[in-house]
Amino acid sequence: MLTERYYPIWGGAENQLRQLIPRLVYHGCRVEVVTRRWKRNMPRYDFVDNIPVFRIGLPGYGTASTLLFVLSLICFLISRGRGADIIHSHGAVAMGVVGKVASTLNGNKNIAKIASAGRISSLKSKIFGRLLINLFRKSDGIICMTKEIYNELKSIKIPPKSIYHIPNAVDTKRFYCLSGKEHSELKTKIGFGQHNPVFIFSGRIIRGKGLRLLLESWPMIIDYEPNARLIIIGSGIGQSNSIEYLLKRKVTIEELKNIYFLGETELPETFLSIADIFLFPSRKEGFPNALLEAMACGIAIIASDIGGVTELISDGKTGILFPAGDRKILVEKIIYLLKNPMIKNKIGKQARKHVLDCYPFDKIAKRYFETYTTITKKGDRSYDH
Repeated sequence: MLTERYYPIWGGAENQLRQLIPRLVYHGCRVEVVTRRWKRNMPRYDFVDNIPVFRIGLPGYGTASTLLFVLSLICFLISRGRGADIIHSHGAVAMGVVGKVASTLNGNKNIAKIASAGRISSLKSKIFGRLLINLFRKSDGIICMTKEIYNELKSIKIPPKSIYHIPNAVDTKRFYCLSGKEHSELKTKIGFGQHNPVFIFSGRIIRGKGLRLLLESWPMIIDYEPNARLIIIGSGIGQSNSIEYLLKRKVTIEELKNIYFLGETELPETFLSIADIFLFPSRKEGFPNALLEAMACGIAIIASDIGGVTELISDGKTGILFPAGDRKILVEKIIYLLKNPMIKNKIGKQARKHVLDCYPFDKIAKRYFETYTTITKKGDRSYDH
């Protein structure tokens, strides 16, 4: 497994991979993780959940560190990757190209998982980007999570037989609904009362997640419901487009009330369990893990009408959608659910049922295993919902 970030770095993609790996091991896979060594205190060789993790390159976040990481990664994969059946990259096209180059030199197969749409179009406008695309097209398999990503892959003439549709998954035993009594007791234990409606956002604190819009909307929510609380889970650590500092400064300067930045946590389910409404105002997404987790907890969701979100949420049934960036409608939707608790609860229950039916980890892990088997046997399968 090739991934630019892995534990102890926190994030949806990292957590998704970490939860997938033990289920692949259960199916008989032997897995090793190769990732970037972002900080000096990260050991070069480690075990995470009994899985070997190799951290490559020199610590740092700049361009030089990135180039050195890529070169070191290719050298590492050539020396160690010969024993692998598949080199599976996670992230963007560039990481997929690294996997393809290494697999070609090693004589094994590669799979590239594309996490989100929107990046390929920018590559097509640059000479180096077009070179990357030409190499990427030769991948033995490409995993996409949404129709939007699939259409983008088709636009660069990826053969449909090389594309495999596998969405993200959620651990429905870890993320689940509490009874009314359990919900109340946990809320009190954390320090909130029953009169405090709790809103939660979970994800990276970076540009494009709609968090500035959320904070701009918050005073109107407080005007309607002064007891409301907003919990923000996540951070911008290690992200070039982090806005964590700016958002915290905005909260301080504008004296925005009842907002809590919790940072990164390995136990998001604890806080999701006390939530009344999950807010997800992002402007661009693949197939968001945060939404899957909130839905599995039976929380009513209000999310932007974008990308993979629309494949996951049926408006009015498994969540509420609003036009991305529209503050007025976002506030209207929030107040609507506050006024209609029965509708809110019904939406949460339907969301839970949907993920139980479609996105449990055991089911998705089996599809990965079948895909690996197909590719190593030189079979093919088209995009199929």
